Parts: sequence; structure tokens; C-alpha cells
Amino acid sequence: MTARSFSLWRLFGIERHHQLLFKWMILTGVAVFAFFVAATYGLAEEVFTVDRTYISLGITLLFVITSLHCMVRILFISRQLNLAGQAAKTIASAPQSYSLTDDRPSVGDGQILPFSVIADHVRDLILKARAKPGRLDQTLLLKAFEEKLHGAQSIGFFIAETMLRLGLLGTVIGFIFMLAPLTNVQSIDVGQMREILASMSGGMAVALYTTLCGLIGGILLKLQYYFLEGGTEELVAMVAEITEVYVVPVLESPRVEEVAHAAE
Repeated sequence: MTARSFSLWRLFGIERHHQLLFKWMILTGVAVFAFFVAATYGLAEEVFTVDRTYISLGITLLFVITSLHCMVRILFISRQLNLAGQAAKTIASAPQSYSLTDDRPSVGDGQILPFSVIADHVRDLILKARAKPGRLDQTLLLKAFEEKLHGAQSIGFFIAETMLRLGLLGTVIGFIFMLAPLTNVQSIDVGQMREILASMSGGMAVALYTTLCGLIGGILLKLQYYFLEGGTEELVAMVAEITEVYVVPVLESPRVEEVAHAAE
């Protein structure tokens, strides 16, 4: 029996395939707590009130909606990591043969793999081996499998970059608001200078608040999807390792025709 490698997460009773969800929960919890503190001291209300462009409010809503999308994807990837671990144990216990039962892959004496992305990939390998016996190259299947997973979450990085650019757009608009009162200056007196400075400070506030919201929202969103990308890469690596070690060699063996037609 091989010893399990040390992991700080296990000290808290968290298994390896739950780490992804736990990391996201920590990051999101810190962000929610920071927003609650800002709202308690009136900072959030001031930002949304002063920003006449509503760019800060738009960035905030965009961040919340995209974070929910990230949460759904993280729940999916975490579940698939757990299912991949279970499928690995099933495959390793009976790696002698593979067949299809009602379009679902079964292992050994008929153990059907549960619905999961690794089960779909094994099914595709069985179908490919049935269509073309002999050497089985899963490079294209793995590439399509990886692109399918990454494609569903690439929108997150695009929105994170968009939030940063919205912050810069707010900066430009804020400077326009700040400099606009100077165009109407015809004479300088104390009262008029006070009005000009008040208008300029309002424009500067818009520029700073929108930039701040864009930077914070974009950075936090990128961190969330960085964790998601790491979990996705781990899932792809697990599927590739399991199939290369246990599935592909069996399907490439001379018995492949017999195995492939076992369900017919």
C-alpha cells in the first residue's frame, strides 16, 4: 500500500477533489465580507451615488452574475473530479474488457460507469475502437474533450477583461466631467472657483470610483476562473492518465473485436 502524500487540506477533513470548491468559497466569502463592510460604513452607497455614469453599478452587477456562472462551473468540475476518482477505482479493479450497455460504458463483468465526462470519453474510445480496430490514438478525442471543458468557461476571462476596460472607460468619462466646467470660465472670482472645483471633484470621483470597481472586480473574477482553470486541467490530466494506462491498451489488444461486439 502506498502512503498518501501530505496535504494541508486533509488537516481540516477536506479531500483533494473538494479543494477547488473550498478555494472558491474562501475567495468569495472574503469578497462578500469586504462588500458588507463597505456597505456598513457607507462606502458602497457613496460610490453608486457619486458615479453619475452608473458604470460602477454595471461592473458590480456583471461581477455578481459572472461569479454565479463560475460557481456553477466549479460545482460541475468538482463533481466530475469526484466521479473521475470513482471511475478510476472501478476501471483499475477490472481492466480486462470494456463494452457498451445501452450506450453506456461497462467495465469487466458489467459494472456500468456512472454518468460523467470520463464515462463519455471511454464510450467514445470504445466506439472508435469498434470502427477502426488496431492502434488507438486518442489525441484528437482528448483535444476535443479539453476544448469542450475550457470553452464553457472562457467567457469568464473575457468578462474580467471587459470589467477592467469599463473601469478605464469610466476614468476617461470622469476626466471629461472634471474638465468640462473649465470651458465655460469667462472670469475668475471666489464663488465661481468654488463651483468649478466642486464640479471638478465630482468628475474626479467618477474617474477614481469606476477605476477602483473595474480593478477590484476584474482581479477577483480572474482569480475565480484561475481556480476553475486549475481544476479543469486536473480533470483533463486524470482522464488522460486513466484512459492511457487502463483503457487504451485493452482496446488496442487483438481481442478488441470480440470486446467491441460483446454488447451486440
